[in-house]
Amino acid sequence: MKVIRMSKKVFNSLSLLQLTQEIMNTEGSVYNYNYHGEEKVFKRLYHIEGKIFGSKLYTIEMLNNMKEYLPKSFYIPDALVTVNDTVEGFTIPKADGVNLATILKTKMDYKEHLYYLKKVGEILEQLHNIRTYTSLDDVFINDLHEANFIINPNNQQMGVIDLDSCKIKNNMIFASRYLTPCGLLNNNENKYQIINETESNYHVGYVIPNENTDLYCYSIMILNYLYGQNINNLSIDEFYEYLNYLESLKINKNLIDVWAKLLVNTPNLNPCDYINSLKENQIYRSRKIVYDKVK
Repeated sequence: MKVIRMSKKVFNSLSLLQLTQEIMNTEGSVYNYNYHGEEKVFKRLYHIEGKIFGSKLYTIEMLNNMKEYLPKSFYIPDALVTVNDTVEGFTIPKADGVNLATILKTKMDYKEHLYYLKKVGEILEQLHNIRTYTSLDDVFINDLHEANFIINPNNQQMGVIDLDSCKIKNNMIFASRYLTPCGLLNNNENKYQIINETESNYHVGYVIPNENTDLYCYSIMILNYLYGQNINNLSIDEFYEYLNYLESLKINKNLIDVWAKLLVNTPNLNPCDYINSLKENQIYRSRKIVYDKVK
């Protein structure tokens, strides 16, 4: 893999990338970096030794080795960066656009929100096909949430970022925003494989990623959009009460069925084909602020 050698002087001249408040960055500092006229992002990792660092390097290597199979929407790290001969992180092609987490909180035509939410599901369908029809049968986004997608407003194309936390080949399992000890998925430990104490000596994530977990996170994203808050914090009783409420709004039965299956022992389904069935009034009435007044 390509290595960019950066002096301490050049590093000290870099400016931090301005991130919106919706973006939580816990693994490193992110800088703007112009490399021979090409705009990039330099992610300087906090951990530059040990198992976590080693697995980050392995993940980046695997993404590069397998990039011919991966979706074009993936922003794959393209070079390691040394600062004074010490590997400090890596570069990524700079994604021009607006974070999906910001877009979903911006007032605009609801159909535009639905368009982008559907795009996430289409990317997951691409990954499903990659796992089915190519030799790359073990790649999952893992840390799938609103802030890890970028929208180019000029062409409405979506990009996937922060892929150094994905699951690919034999890398370490990294943390995921919605796959946590307090998430709804803990109501079915047979379906979602929680990492045991022995395995946690190596992995820093909580759940073993697979197609079910990616689709779980995707459904949580959509439900968060409807609810207006983090639905993942509800109890199982509260969750099903809310689904009953959505059903009373005559939301598409196929969507309700997808979400009802999240906590039962059947494979999760991709809801993207049903997202456009949502109506503006249904979305408004799905908000927690409305739900709390009528329940």
